[in-house]
Amino acid sequence: MRDLKLLILFVFIIQSCSFTIDEPKIGEYRAEIKTKDGSILPFKFVLFNESDKLIMKVENDKETLIYDDIVYAEDSIKILMPPYDAVIIVKSEGETLKGRYLKEESGKEASFYAIINDKPKFTSDKEANFSLDGKYKTVFRPENPYPGLGIFTQKDNKVSGTFRKNTGDTRYLSGITFGDSILLSTFDGAHPYLIKAVKKGDTIFGNLHYYSDSITEFWMIEDDDYELANSKSLTKLKDGFQSINFNFKDINGEFISLNDEQFKNKVVVVQILGTWCPNCLDETQFFLSYIEENPNQDLAFVGLSVEAAKTEERAMKRISNMIDKFEIPYPILLAQYGSTDKEKFLEKIPMLENIISYPTTIIIDKSGKVNSIHTGFNGPATGQAFIDYKIEFESEIKGLLELIK
Repeated sequence: MRDLKLLILFVFIIQSCSFTIDEPKIGEYRAEIKTKDGSILPFKFVLFNESDKLIMKVENDKETLIYDDIVYAEDSIKILMPPYDAVIIVKSEGETLKGRYLKEESGKEASFYAIINDKPKFTSDKEANFSLDGKYKTVFRPENPYPGLGIFTQKDNKVSGTFRKNTGDTRYLSGITFGDSILLSTFDGAHPYLIKAVKKGDTIFGNLHYYSDSITEFWMIEDDDYELANSKSLTKLKDGFQSINFNFKDINGEFISLNDEQFKNKVVVVQILGTWCPNCLDETQFFLSYIEENPNQDLAFVGLSVEAAKTEERAMKRISNMIDKFEIPYPILLAQYGSTDKEKFLEKIPMLENIISYPTTIIIDKSGKVNSIHTGFNGPATGQAFIDYKIEFESEIKGLLELIK
């Protein structure tokens, strides 16, 4: 009798620890993330198999993102999105995927739903009463104004574009106009955005919805001549300083300083970034392209990473994942973890008067003096602004390399 009870207990334990996971259907999906106010933030993706590996391909207007770190955990499917701390956790039910989108460090989440569907993100039978094509002076948070610049193109009722800000851009937005309304969205793994707006007279009023708990009001008006502040005028050194220094650990636990031999008599690009920051990743990819096309032993790059991860070990893991995923050849040091607070970061680099954005890039000449400080990053979604930045960066680096110390 005792043996029978033990056998029954053993079978119960085995059954309790066994989970059946329905394999997700291969195909094109329309996904929905529910925002704080119940609005639906849609995006498109494709699931496919390659070499017996499940892969998710997200399509944002002109951008394609590949997520191939997909694991089965208990009764769920986890779609990881390194280097970000984001994950989609779902169960497969026929032609649907149901679950949640989660930011692991903050614990913030939103419901997630996807169904096999080849239709666009947004549809409407209404014709648009206007074209969004053009440049728009934009003011976010009218009660505490923050400047922006909307850049959009439109064909029929289909719209694509982005918002530039002093800190960076909202990357690849796309959607539709219908009647007097606008619907745009994007999903890059880290920052899902939904924009809902209405045109009233010459002004467009709207809300920018972040996936979890943020809704930012804005208004914009067409203005082809409007420009943001010069990105080199926003972050400065304190009076009396001509250079900076730091001493932070790399992923191997070694301390690296700007005074080290590897930086002496070189032009140095110091990138202040975070692995959680899409604009920082865009800038990193630009730097990687530049390094590959312009190898020069008198030029060095170094990253100073500000991480939200609550422990040093987890922060280092995020940095290591980013270095591995994008094959970054230069050191990225852990400058801060547990908080992305900018005032706290200034305590680490007290030569800086201020910092308003991640990324911020400091370019240092061969003598060790700061030549320029660039706030934010105009990524490829900004079009001409990105091209202009590349030309400016390349010209500045070339000029500094040609100078004899």
